[in-house]
Parts: sequence; structure tokens; C-alpha cells
Amino acid sequence: MRKVIRDPLHGYIELDELARSIVDTVEMQRLRRIRQLGFSYLVYPGANHTRFEHSLGTYHLMNVLLDQLEVEKEEEKELLVASLIHDVGHGPYSHVTEPLIQKFTRRSHEDIEYVLFTDEDEQEKKKDAESFAPSITEVVEEYRLDKRKILGYIKGEQAENRTVRDLSKILYGEIDVDKMDYLVRDSYYTGVAYGVVDNVRLIQGLDFFKEELVITEKGVLPAEYLLFSRFLMHPTVYNHHTGRIAQLMFLNALEKVIETKSETDAKDYAATLRKTDDSEINIALRNAKGYPKEMMTRINERRLFKRAVYTSINELPECIAEELSEEQRLREVEEEISKRAGVDRKYVLLDFQKQKGEELEESAAKVVIGNEFKSLREVSSLVSMLSRVFQEKYKIGVYTPEEYRAEVKKAAEEVLWG
Repeated sequence: MRKVIRDPLHGYIELDELARSIVDTVEMQRLRRIRQLGFSYLVYPGANHTRFEHSLGTYHLMNVLLDQLEVEKEEEKELLVASLIHDVGHGPYSHVTEPLIQKFTRRSHEDIEYVLFTDEDEQEKKKDAESFAPSITEVVEEYRLDKRKILGYIKGEQAENRTVRDLSKILYGEIDVDKMDYLVRDSYYTGVAYGVVDNVRLIQGLDFFKEELVITEKGVLPAEYLLFSRFLMHPTVYNHHTGRIAQLMFLNALEKVIETKSETDAKDYAATLRKTDDSEINIALRNAKGYPKEMMTRINERRLFKRAVYTSINELPECIAEELSEEQRLREVEEEISKRAGVDRKYVLLDFQKQKGEELEESAAKVVIGNEFKSLREVSSLVSMLSRVFQEKYKIGVYTPEEYRAEVKKAAEEVLWG
């Protein structure tokens, strides 16, 4: 029996028995308590949508795309499960905690082996716990699905010894159903009218050519809209300075907690974050002492740091921009600014958003013109332009409490521009 869920973007989403079983797992239900856009709700009050909603939307678009591509039924199950669970590896506040988890565990949110390959001891521990919800491992094993295939689809990795069509880029590629959902969803909930993407038309413009997923000629225009939307959403939503300030305050607070632990305990704590939700980490930091408690309290009361310096990374000297791409050097510069300003190091936050020279990765998506492969940037002057100027939207910021703003601004300008 199918279950129908009403979604504000896609209308009615149908879940079959397998999808319902996956949705009811403990890992999927945690996503109801993980905000999709981290601290963007401090800027856009409506941005309280969750990873759970996005996962359902991605699953829906996967169904639409698979129907369009006429994929064999036996190939569908792993792809549909992958589309549902692709974000279960996120920590609290989604991408906010990603860099810290990667730093201590060397794992990204796509590395969900711990979810798919739970050993028997872990399953027994779970049975002894208060939770009675099934795990993803249990459901996948019950339906006898290929775990390696599911993991490969989530990571966008091509299967070894592939002899049929390459399905690896449908969920994680240059143009994929993940992006199709989150751009429209994030635009809808923030109220920013930039995520205008015709997903149905874009899906109709995707096909296989020489066993690879490509954009056809009629898919070029909707693909342009998707990239243009992403181009506008980055400075307006994803890298809005208020969200970035809250993110850095939160990360510094959380890192201070982790640094009090031994190397092994720190790694374990960071790994546990991938099973923790927003409320739990919020409470943990509020119950901590000193700086972590202060930062979490400031965020909850929206008493955020202010911008002492905020400008395009293109305004930086070339040598400085290259150096700041390395975390150690960034921390050294942060330290130097705080010393010159006479401000405690923990109240100076340096935000270097991206390296210079980065291009839109989606612009490399393959397009078929006639019988020839071309990149999207080659066939679209708009995409070519967006790819070149994308990096101009990235900023460098130095943030500090209001009372230290003047001193930190002077010190930062001396350090960054001499």
C-alpha cells in the first residue's frame, strides 16, 4: 500500500512500502530535527525547513527522472533508497558542522558506511536502547539491496566493471536531483525569488548518450536557469554575512569543547555529532561553561559579532589570498589581528569563504550537440560568464563584538593589506 505525503513544492509525493520503511528508520527521523540551512533562520525567519523535507523532495524528483530515463526496475531500488538517505550523515545544522566533523574524523556527510554497514554489536546495542525504530541497515538487509551500489550513488562514484549505463551522476553530479530540490526549496522557505528552476523541463532535457547522463539541447535553457539560481543564492542566502557570523561563532564554541578532550575522545565526539540533532547540540553548548556557553547564548539571543572588515576576496593581495586557503595560516593571521588590536583571540573571527579562481563545477556538465560531447560552459555564453565571475561573490570578513570593532578593523587592514 502506498502512502501519500503533501509537499508544498512538489504536491503529493507517493511512498511505496520500501520508501515507507526507510522513512520510518531512526536515522531518517533524526533529519526532521536538522535545519536545512543552518543559521539562515536568523536572517530569513521562514528558513526552518529540514533535511527530512529535502530528502523527500529529492526522492520525488528521482522517481520523475527514472521514469523519464526509463531505467530498469531492478536498477531503481538502490537509487531511490540512496536519494532518501543521502543526507543522513549530516551533523547538527547541516553544513555548519561539516568542516569540524571532517577535521576530526576525516569523513564527509557522504561517507555513511557507519549507517549502511552497522555491525551486529551495534545492532544489539540499539535493541537494548529505548528506541524501537528500525535502522537503515536492517531495512536494506531485509529488502536484500546492494549496499555498495547505494553508497556509490550517494558519493557519485561509478560502479566497478560497469557494463551498462552509468547512473552514478543522477544523485551526485554536476546537474543532479539533489540540487534541483534544494535550490527551489531554499528559495521558497527564505522567500528569496532566485531559485526559479523548471525542474520538470530540466528532467525532460536529460538523457543517456554513450551510456553517460547528459544534457540534451532542449535541456540547456533550464540548466542555465539552475546555475543562475545557484549563482544568486550563494551571496543572498548561503553566504549571507549574518549566517556566516553565527556559523563561525558556533564552530569556535564547539571546537573549544572538542579540544578539551583527548585525541581519541575528540574523534569519537566529532563522529557522534552525526547522530546528534540541532536541539541536542544547542543544549550541550548552553550547559557548557565559559566561551562555548557564551557563544551559544549570543546566537540564541541574536547578539552576534559585527563586521569589522567585509570585502571581496579579489580585493586581497594575491599572496595573502593563497595563504588563507590553508587553515593553519588563517589561524595565524587571526592571531596576529587579535594581538595588534589588543583583543582576546576568541573574539576575532576571520572568514575566508573560498579560494580565488574557483569556477562553477556545474558548468562542466556534459551536453550533447549532434553526436559530440561538449561542456555546458562551451555551449552557453551565460554559463561561461557565470563560471568566470562566480568567485567574485566570495568575501573575506573579520568579525568581532561591537565594542572592539574599530580596533579590529584597523588591525585587520594592517595585517591583510600592509
